This record gives sequence, C-alpha cells and structure tokens, in this order.
Amino acid sequence: MHDALRPSTALWAQRLLDAIDACLQLHKRVDAQELAKVVAPASLWPGCPHVEDLIDATAATSYRRITLADSATLGYEALLIIWPPAHATPIHDHDGLWGMEIMLDGVLEVEAFDLSLQDHPHLVSRGTSVIGIGDHLAFSHADYAHRCRNLSSNRPAVSLHVYGGALDTYRSYHLQDEGRWASTTHQAVREPALV
Repeated sequence: MHDALRPSTALWAQRLLDAIDACLQLHKRVDAQELAKVVAPASLWPGCPHVEDLIDATAATSYRRITLADSATLGYEALLIIWPPAHATPIHDHDGLWGMEIMLDGVLEVEAFDLSLQDHPHLVSRGTSVIGIGDHLAFSHADYAHRCRNLSSNRPAVSLHVYGGALDTYRSYHLQDEGRWASTTHQAVREPALV
C-alpha cells in the first residue's frame, strides 16, 4: 500500500477538486449528470491514478476507499475506490445523496435499481451497464441503489466516486424468501485523505 500519492497524482487530485468546486459554485442546484460530464475527462488528465500508483504489486489487493479531501470543508466527498479482481458489492444505496462514479483504470459492471422504502424495501432492476476508463454513471435521487463488480478476474480496477456529502452510512439490500427484500445499515469505512 502506498502511503501518499505521487506528486503528479496529488496535482491531479487538486485539479479535480478545483473542477468540482467551480462546477458546484456555478450552478445553484446540483445536476449530478452535468457534474459527471465535467469531471469525466479527469481520467485522461496527467497524473490520473492507476492501479500501480495505489497498490503494492507484491501484496494481495484489498477493497479500499481512499479519501481525496476532507468532506467536512467541501460539502461533498471525493474518493478513490480500489476494486480487487472479481470483487462485487452487495446491492446498496447512498443514504439519499447524489453521486457519480468515473472509471480511471479497469472495467466495472454496474446494475442499477429503483428503490422504494415504503412499508419495506422493494427494488426493481433498471438494467446493467459496463463502464470502462472515462465512462461515468451519475444519480441524483434517493430512490437509487446499485451493485458493482470488477469484471476482471486477474486485475484490480480504480474508480473515482463523488457524493453530495459525507457518505457515513448506507444500507445494503438482500432478497429474502417470497420475494421480500431486507436491509442492513452499515457504517462507511474510508482511509484518510492522501492529499
């Protein structure tokens, strides 16, 4: 595990945060899709982190969430997620926050769900997308959940995630008998900011 971003990646991270700040200041109301379009080219900027910049090639890869900056001062959270080969998340929500994910290295499969929390959780699949370097997905509704999977069975992947606040808790969803869904609340785990 690397303890700090290399200088060019630190400059990349600052440029990214500046671009997000400028876009959020320009628009009174957050449009996650528009913000994702503005930020997606970051996958091509000099210093964009790749797998080899973030993990030790001699160690086993683990799922990691690396904070790029302190969300308390920004009003949003930006982090890198490292996906081990074939790693998959459970279906989960984002605690009502808007958000986006942009692929920086590798390929993810993302299945999106419409989520209803009336009397009990109910999910309906919206379909599956495959996103590669520079591709993005964005969501702006509390009725959104998804599950993600690294499609490579032998190579880690890296994605950038931006949320409309600190994602401290979230719920995962599991299909029970008779087609009913159950949910479990989790505390989000993240590594401290590297910038």
